[in-house]
Amino acid sequence: MTDPPGRLHAAIAELALFNDDPAAGGITREVYTPTYAGALERVQTWMRDAGLELRVDAIGNLFGRWAGTEPGAPVVLTGSHVDTTLNAGAYDGVLGVLGAIEAVHLLRDRGFTPRRSIELVAWAGEEPRFGTGCVGSRAAAGELSRADLDRLVDRNGISMAAALAAAGLNPDRLAAARIDAPTVHALVELHIEQGIVLETHGEPIGVVTAIAAPHDFRLTFTGAATHAGATPMGLRRDALVGAAEAIVAIERIARASSSGTTVGTVGVVHARPGAINVVPGTVELDVDVRDSDAAAREAVVAAIVDAARKIADARDMEVAVHEIVEDVPVACDPAVVAAASEACAELGLTPRLMTSGAYHDAMIMGRRLPVGMIFVPSRGGVSHHPDEYTAPEELDRGVAVLAGTLARLAG
Repeated sequence: MTDPPGRLHAAIAELALFNDDPAAGGITREVYTPTYAGALERVQTWMRDAGLELRVDAIGNLFGRWAGTEPGAPVVLTGSHVDTTLNAGAYDGVLGVLGAIEAVHLLRDRGFTPRRSIELVAWAGEEPRFGTGCVGSRAAAGELSRADLDRLVDRNGISMAAALAAAGLNPDRLAAARIDAPTVHALVELHIEQGIVLETHGEPIGVVTAIAAPHDFRLTFTGAATHAGATPMGLRRDALVGAAEAIVAIERIARASSSGTTVGTVGVVHARPGAINVVPGTVELDVDVRDSDAAAREAVVAAIVDAARKIADARDMEVAVHEIVEDVPVACDPAVVAAASEACAELGLTPRLMTSGAYHDAMIMGRRLPVGMIFVPSRGGVSHHPDEYTAPEELDRGVAVLAGTLARLAG
């Protein structure tokens, strides 16, 4: 990497070249693939250049350690992930890993010596290749079992266990990836906002106070698949019409949430049999409900399920509810929030105290460790898309805040 301030931006651009589908316009770099392995090797080189001691755990999480003057003291963790979803952007996750490397360079240049060791981490599989996100941090938190590795499969039917083995890792050593909570003082993750709040308010930096978590479930409406021409409107049991009514209800119920911060989304709709001349007999809606207020979120979920059942009854249909995932929202640790806020103040910045609507590895680890997050703006709020972008000066500002935060947590 070249000298600052262009070093971080150049590294992000270089890592974007590790891409399984460049023709699509974005970046596809799923965990445990050869392309992902190549990207991780490049990250290892940059970590070594920063003077870090490297190790890879049983699930594929990469750690780089800057040893402190008190070897037995609990460590400070920082990092994110370098895998992507399909046709994604260059910044999500990557900033948290490469920005942490840059923060180490900044601290070394200042002559800082940590008392607590600082460990940089590139978590494996934050994006849900196997249907569940944050597999690396879930393993580190002890929330992933050996049986899960056989149960979780990708869109091609490849199990997570098989993918691990193909990547040279041993799925039977999963338990070795667990991190004991007393060995960690705090975790802080630098990330792009993935939303439009900072940009809308013209604010340069965000300090996260809570991380919202998803409750995802599937609603399956079953009516009758009958001939579109031969079935009068009054005799139809159109599952898609019922599902459409449910989608409108989901929006209405989420908007009326007691917290004012609940969001509800239908991201996937499957209508069957899928012929233009057949009334849809079965429709699946994949529903995502999120909030940092768990009680408000669950009240919304209950209201959605109740509304779906009433819609089905009124239309002489059936509706089934299938749980996908129910994660727990996490409050960020006050000491980490304070350290990040003080780092901002030292730089003459006034941070926006805000909630993260997206979930992150910090949310998983936050159920066991003190955690915090730092946000930089995302242009247009775009993320998981080729147009994802954060300006170089905004990246560098985030790194400076991260460096100051690490100095306070590890000093």
